[in-house]
Amino acid sequence: MTVTQLTDYILIVVLALVAICQGISTGIDFFASKSKKPLPKEVMTINEIAKFVVSEAATLDVSGAEKKAQAVQALLNQAKKEGKPITESVAKGAVQHAYDQAKQEKEKATPVEDETAKPIGFVSGDDQNEG
Repeated sequence: MTVTQLTDYILIVVLALVAICQGISTGIDFFASKSKKPLPKEVMTINEIAKFVVSEAATLDVSGAEKKAQAVQALLNQAKKEGKPITESVAKGAVQHAYDQAKQEKEKATPVEDETAKPIGFVSGDDQNEG
């Protein structure tokens, strides 16, 4: 078998695989369009939902414990709507994790003032003429 024959066989195998994959994709698209239940456009993870409910709870005018309780309940409700099985302890952990991440991001965004740094004074034009 020569190198040319070998490359021709490899090319044929690759083309066959591409054709099979295209056929599978077309079949999935066909059956998805005929499905009675619409397919979700975007699937959100529990962590993403937790970030949203923590952000929403931060806007409430209640105590921290009440905010956490409401965020956990909102996460449980949303997970139930999306058909994601989740326990209350996992929801509490996800909310706490999302809160911790938000707190870390806020601390990183807030610059820390250097205590040894001193403000720079500006010299006005009038001070240069005195002497």
